[in-house]
Amino acid sequence: MNPEGQPVGACLSAVAEALAPSQMVGGGRYTLLWMIGAGGSAMLWLAQDERLGETVALKFLLPQAAADPRMLASLRQETLRCRRLAHRNVVQTYDLYEAPGETPFIIMEHVDGPSLHTLRIEQPKQVLTWQFLEPIVKQLLEALEYAHGDTLVHRDLKPANLILDQRGRLKLADFGIAAIMDDFYARVLNLRDPSGTVTFMSPQQMEGEPPVPTDDIYALGAALYELLSGQPPFHTGDIAHQVRNVAPQPILARLRQLKLKHDLPATAATLIMACLKKDAAERPQTPRAVGKWLGLHLGSEYLAPPRGQGASEPAGHWRMTRAGRMIKLPLRSEPVPSEHFWFALSIALSVLLLAAFIYWWLRIRAH
Repeated sequence: MNPEGQPVGACLSAVAEALAPSQMVGGGRYTLLWMIGAGGSAMLWLAQDERLGETVALKFLLPQAAADPRMLASLRQETLRCRRLAHRNVVQTYDLYEAPGETPFIIMEHVDGPSLHTLRIEQPKQVLTWQFLEPIVKQLLEALEYAHGDTLVHRDLKPANLILDQRGRLKLADFGIAAIMDDFYARVLNLRDPSGTVTFMSPQQMEGEPPVPTDDIYALGAALYELLSGQPPFHTGDIAHQVRNVAPQPILARLRQLKLKHDLPATAATLIMACLKKDAAERPQTPRAVGKWLGLHLGSEYLAPPRGQGASEPAGHWRMTRAGRMIKLPLRSEPVPSEHFWFALSIALSVLLLAAFIYWWLRIRAH
């Protein structure tokens, strides 16, 4: 039966009743520790992987999704694609578990740290500074540049999916999978998602067009807008209509209206508004273009070459992760002598040859 208009939280209760701390799931491999959170379209639990001896995050699907073959097929395909992402700023997706008599769940890397959404809420004015966000934006752009190069679009980029680990390093969560689940619940089951994801959707994504990198560019602008001002570009009234048809208030005007002190440079403010253009062609087209606009150099030390590009396999070495998977890490490039070095070397060799010739000629004359 289609639970029309039913909140997602009501459907999650059916899953919650079937799960409890210390319970074994996944054929006895995982021990549930505690629930990290519930909302949107899934329930997230922290669990112990008894085989590998590490903690992981398990995302349980709603019963309706578990019973839909098309939904599971889409999740299998997306999980397979997400497993290819081996980037330091992306939360690793390990597997999709399915077995008779068990609720399907996705196994992911657990990041012990707060999201940018949580950090913002904890601030006295509930906003973050540009000084704090700038290095995080650089890491986010590097992660998106890598993923887009492998034809992966996030489609659910928002502050709640931007997590900082214990070293302060960004981890981008829910790559592609959350959007598939949300689309299923909204279009097939007509469930309401209270998480506010719609405020970060591009007009094209809202219309159901195929995902493209400029969808993530729009979401980046909307996320920065909220983190810096405490409000998304559209936050009252018919948000879907406004996203499609109404130009957002410039962020500097919003900051003045809210009487918030800020350190946002005019260049960054202009960039944010460019990301929020209705026409995708008017937005920056790539994360690297965003970085260039902001004067951020996206270093190659963060970017592993996307698969399928280049004529040959890039040099590198293999390392086993704590999850027991092998990933290839690029070799550190050795210092390359400059043109000045080679010029100086050629002069030195010429002088030595000339000296040897003069010495030989003088010896001939002496005899």
